[in-house]
This record gives sequence, C-alpha cells and structure tokens, in this order.
Amino acid sequence: MKHRLLQQFFLSLSLCWLLLQTVIGQSPAIRKADSLFFAKDWANAKVAYAAALGDTSTNAIAWNRLGFANYNLAYYDAALKYYERSLTLNPPAGLKPIAYARIAKIYALKNDKQKTFTALDSAVNNGYLTFKELDTLTDFNSIRDDERFKNIRQKVYAKVYPCMANTHAREFDFWIGEWDVYQTGTMQPVVGHSLIQMISGGCALLENWDSQASTGKSINFIDPVTNKWKQSWSGSYANGNQEFVNGEYKDGAMRFTFETLNAQGQKIIGRFIFYNEKPGQVRQFNETSTDGGKTWTTSYDFTYIRKK
Repeated sequence: MKHRLLQQFFLSLSLCWLLLQTVIGQSPAIRKADSLFFAKDWANAKVAYAAALGDTSTNAIAWNRLGFANYNLAYYDAALKYYERSLTLNPPAGLKPIAYARIAKIYALKNDKQKTFTALDSAVNNGYLTFKELDTLTDFNSIRDDERFKNIRQKVYAKVYPCMANTHAREFDFWIGEWDVYQTGTMQPVVGHSLIQMISGGCALLENWDSQASTGKSINFIDPVTNKWKQSWSGSYANGNQEFVNGEYKDGAMRFTFETLNAQGQKIIGRFIFYNEKPGQVRQFNETSTDGGKTWTTSYDFTYIRKK
C-alpha cells in the first residue's frame, strides 16, 4: 500500500510538472499553439504546433499535443507518428501512459488488435489509471468484448480501487444496505434505522444511524497499523464518541473490542460483535465488563433486517 501511494504521488508530481511546462519556458509560438489546443481549436492548433516545432524540437509535450490535434481531426496516421515521436524524447513520466493510451485508441480504430493491446499494456505498465476511459470511449468498441481488454480493464480498476479486490477489505460487506433495526427476539417496535454505505472506493463503510433517541455515524476501515478492522463512532448523545478496535471476522461474525469509562470513572472493557446470521439479517451485540472480563453485562442486542 505504501509503495502504491508513493508511486501515485510521484506520478501526480510528474503530471504537475507537465502542466507547468505549458506555461514556463515555452516560446511564444508554442504558447499560442497551447492556447488553441486548450480551446479545442484542433485545426488551428495543428497548424500552429507544426510551425512551432519544425523537425528538430525535443518538446515531448508539444509533439504529443500535435498528435492529439491530428487525432481529433481523424488524421490517425499523422497522430500516431507524433505520439511516437513524443515517446522518443524522454517525456515526463506522467506523459508516457497518456501517449501509450492514445496510441492504443488509434490502433483500436484501425482494428489492429495486436498493436492495440501492446500499447495498452505499455500504458498500464507506465501508470495508466483512467479506467473510466476504457469503459466509455467508443474508440475501444471493437475490442471491448475481447478477454484481453477485459483483463486490462480489471488490472487498471484494481490499481485505482485496490480495496475492491482485497478479500480482507470485503469482510464487512454483509453489513452494507438499508436496515430496520429491532430488539433481538422481537419484530416490533422498530428501534431505529440504519444505512450502511460502501465509500472510499471500497476501503471503508459509512454507518448512518437514526432513531427517536439518537443519531450517529461511524466509519469502519482496516487500521493500517494493526491490519485489523476499526470503527470510529460519533453519536448525538453525551460522551457519544467511541472507538472499537481489533476487529476480526471469524466464525461468521465481525468482533471488536473497546475500552471506556463509566460515570464513576471506572474502566470498562467491552465486546462489540456483528453476527452475519443470514442474507438480509445481522445481529449487533454489545456487552461490557467492569471486573476485567469475569462477568459481562449486555448493553444492547439488536437485529438488523434488510429493507426490501
């Protein structure tokens, strides 16, 4: 995880540098071409870049933009030539996946599958993360049903949302949904309602609790220090903030522990358990001990029934 974050940081840094290159140290002719490019005046941008670059320029960004202008004008062979030219000029790291992905689009339009997948592989290997582009661009329609394309799309998706493919991060998914909540053993009255949402690309769950007595929210995630689940809760009542830690899913239940103080300042230890009873039903059980775990007192015992 740390390695991935560092990789994304340096890629972002490279992209920032790429943007700075558009306004710092550029000739007036390139700046004029850039202004036409950002205005999406592709025909005039093409002419301006070609005039500004000549045959000897080593400006990888401008060559790439000349390629993109040609692409938007459907001059695909010229676009390929300029994209490939930009890649020979030691482009910034952030430009490489863009260039390779743009090359892949053109080969897909030309129905050259082998070169399309070669370029897509190069894009992914250089940090390509725009999986939504793979989902939406009509350029890829000719290969979208190809298993190689599906595998590349999944590989990019897993890089963008690593938690979605992490089985540890999926352990608490049984709690996701909209629920009516009852005292365990009864079906009336409803004591509250809860909406549990997957957030942050699958890296956390957000609890939204509402009842006549209280409202509250919690965020549930894997603590990177302990590699165990943690719930941070904030309720509307006095002293309503609490952290439940050391969460582990075992024997069909997510089991947390916690510590707090009672009204007399006495240390209390607790167990907080979510039983995955069956599809559409979860039991939430909370108990505490004031004698170090010799005896336990039930704080609450709720059953969640998924709304239809």
